[in-house]
Amino acid sequence: MLGAALGGITGGIQLYLLILVAASVEQCSVKIWPLVVQFFCPMIGLGLCAILWRSQILHCAIAMSGVLLVGALVKCIGVRRRKKDRE
Repeated sequence: MLGAALGGITGGIQLYLLILVAASVEQCSVKIWPLVVQFFCPMIGLGLCAILWRSQILHCAIAMSGVLLVGALVKCIGVRRRKKDRE
């Protein structure tokens, strides 16, 4: 379970950084640092999991992917609802 927790944390950090990049692109002022840093999140998360809990690396990867997918879906639905409310 610790591997899944680590995957959830690093997936959440990566999702937050991707949301920052998307918001900066929408405002026409692209921030480069979150785009660069978010690429290292999976490497760091899976690397730590491989070093600390080698048997749970699959759980870590699944949790990381799950957080990214569910978080992106929730964000997309939220944006669509806000746009619909404005109209």
